[in-house]
Parts: sequence; C-alpha cells; structure tokens
Amino acid sequence: MRKNMTIAIIAIFAISLFTLVFLPSLYLISLAFIEWKQIYDEIFANPYLGSTYLWNILKTLYLSFRLALITVIIDVILGLPLAYIFARKNFRGKDIIEDITMLPLVIPTSGFGFATLITWTSSTGIFRLLGLNINTQTIIPLINLPFLVLIVHISLTFPYIVKTVSAALQETNPAYDIISQSLGASPLTTFRKVTLPLITPSLLSGSVLAFARSLGETGATLIVAGVSVTAPIAIVKWELENKLAPAAFLGSLLIALSFLLIIPIEYYSSQKRRISYSLIPKTKEKIIVKLEKKISKNLWWLRETASGLLLFIMVILPILTLLYTTSVYWSSEPYTGRFEKSIVYELFGPSKMINLVSKAIVTSIIVSSLATFISIYISIPTVLFIVKTRYGEIIRTLLKVPLVVPTSALGLSMILLWGNEGFNIIYPSIWLTILTHVVFSVPVIVEAGVSAYRQLNVELYEGTARTLGATFYDMIETVSLPMIKKSFVAGSILAFTHSLGETGATFLVMGNDITISTLVVNLVESQAIGTALFSSSLLIIVALVLLGVIRKITK
Repeated sequence: MRKNMTIAIIAIFAISLFTLVFLPSLYLISLAFIEWKQIYDEIFANPYLGSTYLWNILKTLYLSFRLALITVIIDVILGLPLAYIFARKNFRGKDIIEDITMLPLVIPTSGFGFATLITWTSSTGIFRLLGLNINTQTIIPLINLPFLVLIVHISLTFPYIVKTVSAALQETNPAYDIISQSLGASPLTTFRKVTLPLITPSLLSGSVLAFARSLGETGATLIVAGVSVTAPIAIVKWELENKLAPAAFLGSLLIALSFLLIIPIEYYSSQKRRISYSLIPKTKEKIIVKLEKKISKNLWWLRETASGLLLFIMVILPILTLLYTTSVYWSSEPYTGRFEKSIVYELFGPSKMINLVSKAIVTSIIVSSLATFISIYISIPTVLFIVKTRYGEIIRTLLKVPLVVPTSALGLSMILLWGNEGFNIIYPSIWLTILTHVVFSVPVIVEAGVSAYRQLNVELYEGTARTLGATFYDMIETVSLPMIKKSFVAGSILAFTHSLGETGATFLVMGNDITISTLVVNLVESQAIGTALFSSSLLIIVALVLLGVIRKITK
C-alpha cells in the first residue's frame, strides 16, 4: 500500500513539475516548428509586407544582444571587486550592504525602472540638479545604446556576478592568496594568477545568467525605453497588436537562446575545473607583474571607492530619490504649491485613483500568495529529488532557465499553451497570471532549499537517523525538513516578493485583472505621475520589508 502511494506521489510531483514549470518554456519552441509554415508565410514571405517582420526581428535582436553584452562587461568590471570584498573582508554593516546588493533581484522591476527614470530625468533628481540633461532618448556615443536602458540593465544584472563569484571565493581556501603574497606577489597579481583561475567557472556562470537576464528584461525597460524597442518589448507590442506569428517566433528564439547559453555553462561550472592563464610570454609577464605591483600599491583604495559608488548610484540613489519625490509631491506640487497636482488629490480627488490602486494591490496579493503556495508544494519534493538522486543536478540546471527566460516570451507561451493554441482551458485572467508566476517561483524556492541542505550538511544527520533504524519517511519528516524549513520559508518570501513585482509576463496574461506592478507601467504611460509615485514607493517599501524578514529568518 505504501509503495503504491509512493509511486502515486512521485507521479503527481513529476507531472506537476513538468507541466507547470518546464512545459511553458518548451512549448513556444515546439510551436515554432509545428506552425513553421504559417510563421514562414507571415515573416519571411508576407504577400503584403515582404520580409519586414524579419528585419524588425533582426533589428530588435541586434539591439538586445549589444545591450546584454555591454551590460555583462560592465557587470564583471564593477561586480568583481564587490564579490571579493564580500568574500574576503569582514566589517561592520557588511550584512546590510550585501542585502542592498541583492535588492535588485527581488525589487519590483517596474517600480525600480520608474525610480531610475525619476533619478536621472526629473527636476527632483540629483543629476538634473547637477546640470546633466538626460532623457529617454539620450544615446551613449560609440556603443550607440540608450543610456537609461543600459543603467537599468546593469542595476538589475550585476548581482548575478556578485552572488556567484562571492560564493565561489568563499569556497576557495584563502591560504592560496596568503602563500602567493608571502612569495612577493602583489594582491593584483595574486588575483590574476591564483584566484581568477579558480573562480572562472563561477564567473562564466554568473556572466551567462546576467546576459540572459538582460536579454529578457521587460518591466523596467518598458518604463525607460522611450522609442527604443528591445526584443522583449517587441514581443509585448506584437502580442497586444494580435500579431502572434512574429511574436511567437521571436519569443521562441529568445527561449532557445536561454537554454543554449545556460545549460552548457552550468554543466561546465559544475565540473569545478581550474583554468590556466599561461599564454603571456615571460618578458611581458614581468612587465605586467611590475605594473600590477604599482597599481596595487597606489590604487588599492579605488576598489572600495568604486564599489561603494556603484551601489549608491545604481541601487540606493534611485530608491531614495523615489521616496523623496513621493514625499515632496504628497500634499502639493512643490513648484506652484497647487493641491490639484498633488498625490493626495490624484488618489482621493474626482479621479479616485485610490480605487484602482487598491484593486491592483488586492489582485497582486492574491496572485503572489496562491502562486507561492502552489510552488511550495512542488518545491519540497523537487529539492528531495535533487539531493537524493544522481539526476538531481540536471533538474537543478534546467530550473535556472525559468529564472532568466524572457518574461514577455514566457507570458506569450502561457497564453498559447493554456489558450486556443494549446489546452484551451484558461485565458488571460488572474488564474493564468497565477500559473505564470508558478513557473519562476518554483526555482527560487528550490534553490534556497538545495543550498541550505548542502550548507548544513543535512546528509550527515540523515545517515545517523538511518543507522538508528529510522525509515526514509521518518528521516525526511523528523530530520531533513525540520533542518531546512527556515530556508523554505525564506525562499517562499523571496518568491512572493518576486511575484509581487513581476511585470513583463503579467502584462500579457493578466487580462482585466491588473496587478500593481503592471499598473505602474500604465500610470507612467498615461502621465498619472502622482499615482505612479505612490504605487512605486509602496512596492519598493514592501520589498525592503520582506527582504528584512528574510534576513531575520536566515539568521
């Protein structure tokens, strides 16, 4: 009887994981093959537009690829010093700075995009006060990229570099660094010759995650893009215009690229190989070593200064500017003193925007709560499968894809999978939004559980329980789950926060059930700035509070 129940539980778990988490990402790719004739006729040989859609697709992909590549290069340059400081230094307030660094991973993207927009372009922003005339049309010379879009992408992706490299450095024995420096090598030479080869797999893994995240970023980009159209924005635009063929084709390309980028690099990173950098000739090596010694001696302070400045400009300043601007506009417009231009008037005046905001908040809470609840029940057996089976690492690697898959492509895939083109069960509504959020909530909770299991060495305690006669079920119930339950709670709060702020996919699948994060985009586009300020500030304050709760639980 128990054996049959076990088989039934495993079957339900496997079907749930595949259908609710993996299938949405795979479906759009398969649909591109199944409906290839229709896609070809529409994109490559349209009787009226010729290959116009194809050129538009190539144009948006070219912009997105250049943007993602430049973003990752800057991420590595700015993120490596932060990762080194977190792994090798101990100082007062370190936990708080680490939390601030990880904040872009959980902060609502639409709210953060609006905060960045205000910081760089509004009259209350510090950069306008410094005389910098920046707007959504400002292009960076040479690389020819929208300035605000690049800033937002760097802010939202550099934590991937910091998190993965910092974890790798913590696992690396610092004795290597000590021995190298005791032999006369400067800190910079030690890093290049000793540390960097050891952490290269993790650096590659973080870079690919950052690249894929930038390639698929939608929510904040919608706020700051202006007339620039990246690939994820093009998918949203075409889906709303009911041009499903080009949207589906572009979405399938982005999802396929996510698989092709992440899976090989994650497999390579898991092998823990050491990379050797010995291609520099000895004569040039001596020159480089001397130069590194001089830089290490004279510019040691630059690492800490640049890292602190990065955090302040990219993360702290936009949040502070948003909260400050909200307080300034709360009861009156600061320049004319008019109450009619205030946030209070916009919310409670004739337009009654507070009703729209309240409804969106309730919808967001329902969506995030139910999506997190469903994800917990899928995540618990998934964690056990990963840590207990030989194929677990394959599942863990595959779960990285839903975390960074372009959200607009995910939203389109969900519409086609559960709507007319697929199961024909659920259409854009709060229920489809919940299912969509489950896709990226499960990986967040699973990663928290697996990391805790291995860091706490739970396997050792399980072995002790088994030698004392405990059955597998007793061991799981009394040893494994109690030891990692706090991590499940922390992961669930993290998933809830992520769900609360998700914008790109939600924009496509929500129907008439608008969430608070998507409402921010609509408010900015309709110039309801007061309500947008209030909604964005509310989202960010909730994210900060929940992050504090996570820190409290994990301690």
